[in-house]
Amino acid sequence: MEPPSWTARFNRLRQLFWLFALLTIGYMIWARNYLSPLSSGEIVQFEIAKTVSKAQSIIQDWKNTGKYEQGVKSISLAYFFIALYTLSIGLGCRFVSACTGNEILIKGGRGFALLIWVATVCDIIENIAMSRTLLGAISQVNVTITYNLARIKFSIVIVCLLFILACTLYWLIGKMAGEEKGKLRF
Repeated sequence: MEPPSWTARFNRLRQLFWLFALLTIGYMIWARNYLSPLSSGEIVQFEIAKTVSKAQSIIQDWKNTGKYEQGVKSISLAYFFIALYTLSIGLGCRFVSACTGNEILIKGGRGFALLIWVATVCDIIENIAMSRTLLGAISQVNVTITYNLARIKFSIVIVCLLFILACTLYWLIGKMAGEEKGKLRF
């Protein structure tokens, strides 16, 4: 049995990208409603608290305003979101770079699709540290791990999303210029 053709692999990549992109967006909408009144901005503030006193202040505020239980739930639900955004961004890097037809961008897409897994590992460890902090093990080690890994994760996610945007622009400019399979028509 011979391997699937490039077209078949590309079509499968496109289908998977759009499936996981839509699932990720749907999950974000659902989680926002489910975790209300806790907002994603408040969760990010907890991720980047940096000091024990700031983390304690956020936890106390959540307890005073009835958001603490939602905070605990958000950490548990985050593992599903991590899987979704990893697949969406990884597939996005591969799919959009393949759309360009540019060999360098295609290779870059493979690299960025692997890089997003580093963000995933950071996010998982960060969530473990946040869970420990929320459940009472408030220490500078847990807060620092959460803070540093959140910064690394956000940086990698932003870089990967910028790569997808750059590939999209490259592809659109090529389409407007009449480029077909890497060659401009004059």
